[in-house]
Amino acid sequence: MPDYSPSSNGHATENEAIDLRSSEVDEVLSQPPAWLVRWGISVFFFVLLILVAVGWFVKYPDLIGGTMRIVGDELPKSVNAKSDGKLVKLFSKEGDLVQKGQYLAFLESTANPDEVLQMESVVDSLVKCSQRNDLAKMYALPMPFYFQLGELQKSFQTFQDSYIRAKSLLRDGAFDQKRMALDNDLAQLSILESNLNTQVINHKSDLELSEADLLMNRKLHQQKVIADVEMRRAQSFFIAKKQIFDQAQTNFNNNGMAQNQKRQELLELEKMRTELQNGLLQAINTLKSDIESWKQRFVAVAPANGKVSFLVPLQEGQTVKTGQELFYVMPQAAGFHGEMYVGQYNFGKIRQQQEVIVKLPSYPFQEFGTVIGKVTAISELPKDSTYLVKISFPAGLVTSSKKQLPFKNGMTATGEIVTEDLRLIERLFYNFRRMLKR
Repeated sequence: MPDYSPSSNGHATENEAIDLRSSEVDEVLSQPPAWLVRWGISVFFFVLLILVAVGWFVKYPDLIGGTMRIVGDELPKSVNAKSDGKLVKLFSKEGDLVQKGQYLAFLESTANPDEVLQMESVVDSLVKCSQRNDLAKMYALPMPFYFQLGELQKSFQTFQDSYIRAKSLLRDGAFDQKRMALDNDLAQLSILESNLNTQVINHKSDLELSEADLLMNRKLHQQKVIADVEMRRAQSFFIAKKQIFDQAQTNFNNNGMAQNQKRQELLELEKMRTELQNGLLQAINTLKSDIESWKQRFVAVAPANGKVSFLVPLQEGQTVKTGQELFYVMPQAAGFHGEMYVGQYNFGKIRQQQEVIVKLPSYPFQEFGTVIGKVTAISELPKDSTYLVKISFPAGLVTSSKKQLPFKNGMTATGEIVTEDLRLIERLFYNFRRMLKR
């Protein structure tokens, strides 16, 4: 222990005082209080336990971002011009609701559209009658004359000729009258056949008796019992009977041939009726097909139920080109979904039914909030190193701020797919392991 002696004036020097204090500190440090050690260790382990608990219980997911496009389940259907020419008539304006098959516009052609559509109505009625085999109603339909059919005039003329021929024979009674006359002739010939058959039988019996007499007279003549005159008389009588029988047989055969001729005429008449009907049906179908082809070229038709949208302003008299897009029909009843493209980083963590936080640039999320979607499908193959993920919107476009956003087909957005939660301690472990592998 150092020897500290007082100074000559009886007071300790400054160095002596410092040495005294250092000695006291060393004494305290060498023998720390027991309570400080106990509490220090407890606090350390308590803090460590809290950190471990926080690392275990605190977990959060990765967010996988990507661009998104919100589109309808049924894509908008375009209506294009199929020929060059002017817009003769417009039937719809922007935002009109239309039904599938509804006319939207007429394009310029050599035919009068009103006459074509009137003729189409008549042709449709004829088709329905033919399908029901209601020929009486078919031929009772009024058949107007059309003179401004342009490209369809030739087809209509062919149809009209077939219709007039068939109607004159089948509806106006000529066919039935001729068939009735042939049926009556056939019935009379059948009755005559019975009479002729009776005559043939009777004349045959008479001929057989005459032949027996001739044979007996021939024997008597050979025995010189009767004279030559008697013999010749018997032969002449037999020949007369034979001629009568042959004539009866000929009449019977002629009757059969006449019946066959009448039956053939009936078959020819029926064949003519069938050919007329088939020719008329073929002319109807050809005309209907030509009308459909004409409509394909010169009539703009709504391809589906929905709302009409003009791509550019249109007006009657405006010239359009083949292939030019005139309208879009936006389906109304169909739903919508998101098409999100994500890169390959963390792509393997994406699962179906995971939530997607969607933000739309058109509706800033700071003001309108975000929309929640669900992953419904994940593509198997990449396109340009990105994968397509299909997103559904179970609650529609209702934001986190309880605001309903209107659906506009083709809206762009950004999405963040919320993957499975991962504990904080696991993340630290994975990061530590990755550092060790470097």
